[in-house]
Amino acid sequence: MNFFFERKESDNRIMITLKPHSLYVMLVMLAVWLANDLLLQSAPMAQVIMPVFIVFMVVRFFSLIRVQKEVLVAMKLGKVKMSGSKFSFANPFTYTISK
Repeated sequence: MNFFFERKESDNRIMITLKPHSLYVMLVMLAVWLANDLLLQSAPMAQVIMPVFIVFMVVRFFSLIRVQKEVLVAMKLGKVKMSGSKFSFANPFTYTISK
């Protein structure tokens, strides 16, 4: 999924960039749920927010599992270089795997 990561492959390396958008979306959904629970105390709204939040987390988990498997294999071979920050839009977290 292009929303969670971006994968670019060249002749000598693979670059996988994890996008921070999904982390911020999860934080916003969590903040809305907490605001609803503490301030509004609206049960119908909570019945919508929590399932959407859970589904989003599951989709994110399963879309990133393939990337994590590839990175773990490359780590065992010592071919991974990591850079960036997972919360930064300007310098996102990037795995560089040499072939």
